[in-house]
Amino acid sequence: MTGTHTIRCSTTIQSRGVVLFLLTAVILGAPAGAAGANTVTLNWSAPGDDGDSGTASAYDIRYSTATIAEANWAVAMQATGEPSPQTAGSAESYTVTNLSPSTTYYFAIKTSDEVGNWSALSNVVSAITDAEQDAPAALDDLAAVNPTDSSIALTWTATGDDGTNGTASEYDIRYSSSPINISNWNSATQVQNEPAPQPTGSQESFTVYGLNENSTYYFAVKVADEVPNWSGLSNVASGVTETEAVAPAALDDLVALNATGTTVDLVWTATGDDGIIGTATFYDIRFATSTITEANWDNAAHVTGEPSPQQSGEIESFTISGLEESTSYYIAIKVGDEVPNWSGLSNVATATTSDQTPPVAITDLQASP
Repeated sequence: MTGTHTIRCSTTIQSRGVVLFLLTAVILGAPAGAAGANTVTLNWSAPGDDGDSGTASAYDIRYSTATIAEANWAVAMQATGEPSPQTAGSAESYTVTNLSPSTTYYFAIKTSDEVGNWSALSNVVSAITDAEQDAPAALDDLAAVNPTDSSIALTWTATGDDGTNGTASEYDIRYSSSPINISNWNSATQVQNEPAPQPTGSQESFTVYGLNENSTYYFAVKVADEVPNWSGLSNVASGVTETEAVAPAALDDLVALNATGTTVDLVWTATGDDGIIGTATFYDIRFATSTITEANWDNAAHVTGEPSPQQSGEIESFTISGLEESTSYYIAIKVGDEVPNWSGLSNVATATTSDQTPPVAITDLQASP
């Protein structure tokens, strides 16, 4: 049914010998007017106080995402701020706000007179809200702060869902070793686990980890609403990570064993890249015939072919060869990271090579008769 119509509902009340005929109109064909992303405007003709005469007292406007009937009227969402009824026949309108975009809604109205007699349910109309059109505003105060050797913190002020109003739905935070722009945005590295946006004007922060030390990085952010409509590119912030400052821990369990005439086996437990964490990068193994200290480290003989460090806690081994027989040796190790930062001197292990050279054969033996 189209257009605006009324059906008269007749109720007879006898009070003090006076018979009153109360006619409370039911609104029919009240069309849903213009729909926005979050609003729908309703239009109808005012019924009366008694049927289609006079002026009613109140409207109860309700809406739902399921069709409305008398059975579920009570659970439908009631609008707020409904208009006061005008004289019967007047054109009425009301805009329902705070709706979700791209959603089908059903609307119905009941009308009351001054006694509290309520009309029957109006016809039920429906409308689909528009898709959200207003994207969040682009960030303009993104800053890169508090760099470490592997991380940089970002700070910014939250924009909104529609421009600078409301609360957006998600962030897309990206970084690159070259300046970011619209053309290369898709090739920039996207971070993981970005924070959920807070209400507009809130102070936001996020730390990007896993960066290389002593490197320049560029950062940018886009903001999306629930559709999603994406904001433009934020300002581009840059920061430089610090140089690695934490050296590997010094070895403390170096052992020399299985000495032969020219070789000694070494065994130890790997330390880390930062103290005892991670995996170091280099070993520097040295030996001497007198005890090794920091003071004479540079004078000790440097072996070649040291193994690459394993992860912290792994058992390592290495064989020094080319040694002299019957000689006491002192052996120590330093550990380096990628910078390299070098550990302190390890404990000094000792071993004595064996004498494995027999006397030479006699070649001038003579016999006299």
